[in-house]
Amino acid sequence: MSMHKTTVELDLDELARAQSVLGTRGVKDTLNAALREVNRRAALVTAADLVRSGAFHVPDETTWAAWREPRS
Repeated sequence: MSMHKTTVELDLDELARAQSVLGTRGVKDTLNAALREVNRRAALVTAADLVRSGAFHVPDETTWAAWREPRS
C-alpha cells in the first residue's frame, strides 16, 4: 500500500460527524475509512449497473437451491 503525507485544512465539525458515523478515532483513521467507504459505494454502483444492464447474471432461487444441494 502506498502512502502520501500531506497537510490539509479540515472542517473539524465535519470530521467529528464522520468519526461518529464511521466509528473511528483520529484524523488519519477517519480519512482512510471515509475514502474506503466512498470507493465501496462506487463499486456497488458499478455492480448494480452491471446487473441492470444484464452484463452480470443474478441467479434465481431455483439455481441457488440447486447449487446448495449436496453432490454425490
